[in-house]
Formats: sequence, structure tokens, C-alpha cells
Amino acid sequence: MRTGVIVDNDLNDDKRVLREIEALSGAGFEIFVLCFAFSGKSYRETGGIKVTRIRISKGMKNVLFFFLNTIPAYGWLWSGKIKKFITGNDLDSLHVHDLYMSEAAYRGIRKSGKDIPMILDLHENYSYAVTTYNWTKGFLRSFITRPQKWQKKEERLLQYPKGIVVLSEEFRDHLLTKYKFLAATRFCAFPNVPDMIQLDDFKAKAVNVAFEKKDPVVFYFGVVAERRGIFNAIDAFAEVISKGYNADLVIVGPIDKKDRDRFFEMTGIPGIRSRVKYIPWIDLSELPAYLEASDICLAPFIRNPQHDSGVANKIFDYMSGKRPVIASDCLPQKRLIEKYECGLIFGNQREFVDAIIELLTNPELRHRMGENGYKAITSEYNLEMKKSGLISFYRELLNN
Repeated sequence: MRTGVIVDNDLNDDKRVLREIEALSGAGFEIFVLCFAFSGKSYRETGGIKVTRIRISKGMKNVLFFFLNTIPAYGWLWSGKIKKFITGNDLDSLHVHDLYMSEAAYRGIRKSGKDIPMILDLHENYSYAVTTYNWTKGFLRSFITRPQKWQKKEERLLQYPKGIVVLSEEFRDHLLTKYKFLAATRFCAFPNVPDMIQLDDFKAKAVNVAFEKKDPVVFYFGVVAERRGIFNAIDAFAEVISKGYNADLVIVGPIDKKDRDRFFEMTGIPGIRSRVKYIPWIDLSELPAYLEASDICLAPFIRNPQHDSGVANKIFDYMSGKRPVIASDCLPQKRLIEKYECGLIFGNQREFVDAIIELLTNPELRHRMGENGYKAITSEYNLEMKKSGLISFYRELLNN
């Protein structure tokens, strides 16, 4: 089976896409990839996979995408490239990432003259998520990008694929309820689970963390943004410190531009300034060392339809590091954490503060929850265990 993978990004940094490719190619699928290659970047070879790269500047890509709902040049570019990609590689199926690429792929298939099935991979609840992005906010930006239009387009775009891959059963059920024409058999849930072999390689590396540990460490890893709940986390941490508990807060990740001033203002207030360590970036291979030096990990996402669509990578990362998780009550992460008793869930700020204090004052509970999370990762939530479902879904879908 010759399968084409379409991703409007540079392949090498897309962890989810690479893991799916690894799973399918290991099962005997012959994989071809069509993706962007951004100007000024060099790309390593991907063994055994034929990659066709569209050379473009990152700025031009962003501009074309920005105007997608007003001047659909982005879709025209992709449909033409996809048509040539299909015919040039004699493809039997197409695996397309994400919702907004569905129509371009459908048109590319029609132009190719080949009646091949499309599998659409939804990385997020895009029709909602796009309304929260800073680049769509403001009168002029909103007028051009028309983010609300994706809610109306979603139904049509979900009719094109034969199969749909989602991050969680919760998001599958949401779409099944919303659109009666969809059937459960068209879905496969494939969460962002870790690759245990890669994790073992990371753990074998000697890494020095960029902070000195004196007291228990509360750790946050990922994009620093209001929508990710970081300001709720800082407020909760400040209250814990004000109550006389000793702890440090380590935050690792890039800051959303609009949130920079607020972030540094909040972390610079007397009382917690000396207790907060901000690190703009670490390589993923360094994460196990940072988890080893931490005691409690945070996933304080603001609950909304986007964060109810799947479990974030960071939660699986925390669990793989044997660390207890304090998380907001977004449905998929709540279900996971409560099922495996690997952390505490909060529904409001009072519960957030109480959860931090409970874990700070109970090392035995921290250890037990951390071990529970690690067992869940090694027994079920890892690439080796989850890829069989994706492969079976593919084979059944393409053979019918």
C-alpha cells in the first residue's frame, strides 16, 4: 500500500506525524511525504521515506495561510501540489493533517483522476482553536482571517475523508454528537503518546539542569500563555508561598508575545520573585533530567472545547518521568488522571492551591502517584501499544 502523507509544515519537527509514519512504515506501508521546506533551514534525511519538499519562506507561508478564508491561494497551491504528488508516486491513499487541509486534498485527489481514500488527521479542535489565536484577534485581523467561518466549514470538510484520526475518544464523541452523518467506524483515536525507546535514549544522556534545587520544585513545561492557565498557576503558587510553604516554581517554554509583560510582572512581585525560575527553551532530550529534578508537574489549561479535544503531550511526558500531575478538569486529562490515580484534578483556584499543598506536604503520595503514571505509560500509553490500533484502523478502512 503506497500512502501519501500531507503536512503543511517542515516534517522533521512534527513529532506526531513522525510517530504515525514510523508506525505505518513498520507495518509494511510504503510512505511518501509532501511537506514544506522553509528557506534557510537544512533537513536531515528520513530513512526509508521519500520526502517531497515545497521550498517556501516561513513568512510567505504565514501570509498565504492568513488570507486562506478571503483569498484561497494557499488552498490552490496545495491542491496543485497534491495532484502531482499523487500521480507522480502512484499513491493508493492519502493521510492529511489537519482540518483546514481537507478541501485542498480532496481537490487534489479529484484533479489526479484517481479515486483514492483520504484519512484526515485532526491535531486539535481547529474550528474552535483558531478563534483563540492572537493572529486572528482584533477588528482588521478578524475581518481578514474570518475565524468564525471555520465553524460553518467544518461540517463540509469532515465529509471528504473516509477515515478520521483524533486525539481522544472524547473528541470523537463530540463530533459524532455534532454531526449525525459521521459513524464511529470512521474514527481512530491516536493520542500523543511517547516513544519509550526514544525516552530511554534521552534518559541515558547526562544533562545539567539550569537551576539549583533547594526546596521541592513545581514544574511547568510548554507554551507560556494565558490560555494554557499559566497565570492561574502563578497565582496559586504565590498563595502557597504566602501560607509559609517552601517550594520553587520552574517554568520552561516560549512566552506568547501578548502575555510577556504580564508574565514578567507577575513573576517579579516580592515574595515569589526569588522562588520562580524561567527558562525560555530546552531541547526535548533534556526534559527527563528536568523531570528528575522536579517534584510536582502542572497542566493548568483553561477548560474550553480545544482543551477538551485531547490529552496534551506534556501530561504523558510528566507521567513518563514518574511525577504526579496537577491538572485542570479538561475532560480527556481528567479521565486519564483519575483512572490511573496519577495526580490531582482541580476545578477552581481554591482547589488548585489545595492540590499543590497536598502534594508538597505528602512525599509518599507524590511517589505513589508518580509510579502509577509511569505504569500507565509503560503498559498502555506509549507508541508501541497505541500504534496497533492505528494500523488495524488503516487496514480495515483501506480494504473496505
